[in-house]
Amino acid sequence: MQLSRFHGPAWASVNSRPRPIVAFAAQQSAFPSSQLADPWEQAQDMMLRGTVAEGTIVGFNKGGVLVDIGDLKGFMPYTKIDPERLRAGHKGDLGYLVGQKVKARIVQVDKESPRKELVLSERQAKLTQAVQKFRPGQVVKGQIHRIEDYGALVNIVMKGKATGVQGLLHKSELSWDLVMRTDDVVQEGQEMDLKVVSVDVPRCRVALSLRQMQKDPLQTTMDSIQWKDTVQAPAEVEQIIQVLELTAGINSVKLGRQAEEPHTVAQDVELYLTKQSRDDGFALVARVGKVLQELLVDTQLRKDDMKKALTRVLSRFR
Repeated sequence: MQLSRFHGPAWASVNSRPRPIVAFAAQQSAFPSSQLADPWEQAQDMMLRGTVAEGTIVGFNKGGVLVDIGDLKGFMPYTKIDPERLRAGHKGDLGYLVGQKVKARIVQVDKESPRKELVLSERQAKLTQAVQKFRPGQVVKGQIHRIEDYGALVNIVMKGKATGVQGLLHKSELSWDLVMRTDDVVQEGQEMDLKVVSVDVPRCRVALSLRQMQKDPLQTTMDSIQWKDTVQAPAEVEQIIQVLELTAGINSVKLGRQAEEPHTVAQDVELYLTKQSRDDGFALVARVGKVLQELLVDTQLRKDDMKKALTRVLSRFR
């Protein structure tokens, strides 16, 4: 029996929290085209989208630099400036920065504040551009940076060089077997090949998987599973049935056979669309822990629409 798997990752942020700084109205406009007339609304939209914009440094003080960006003037703390730019100047003389072009991300907008705050980050812009290079399914090299209860933070390396991007290897993506502790599988400093599960560019988030570097054991053992009649379905399966039966185009969902997969433990709810031919719909397999539950779906939905429905169902369990 062949399967198609639907499963989503968890995330951990690699963003840092910006400091609030004063912003002032600027004279010239350099914002990208937008349907939003208010420059502050444009800035808010750019922040949410993760847009990298170009501005001009027009001044500095002991805390950072003032940057004309669109119709606004924002503040970029020195901690948010690319260290390479700072190293290029003369010690104690920051005047060389004035007039330089700079690409930046807007990391904080507060129009309602009495002082109206707009914070920029060149470092975040460079991180965004680095994250844009990754694609789901891509295999990358990573070094375990830190172990956490929920997984491991990984420094991603490309062509032997650090990218500056830190991804999350969630505990559920460490192994096909049950994992009680992250350090049972990986150790700090360890290097390994990992698969990119998903990329969120605006939030600079990359989710990684170690277990997807190996084929799902269920894919190779499905035909040898010892199926039995269902006595009692897991509560999660009952919830899946309820959600599916509320989906337009699905007539009914019935329990099929049940089995236990002794070698693989699902650490979250997983759904598989089998390639078993059925005149009235599809056969699914739900995996909850070690339990495999067959579900028989009576529907007129096409295969692609069924896949979309399963993705929506799984999102309820994330």
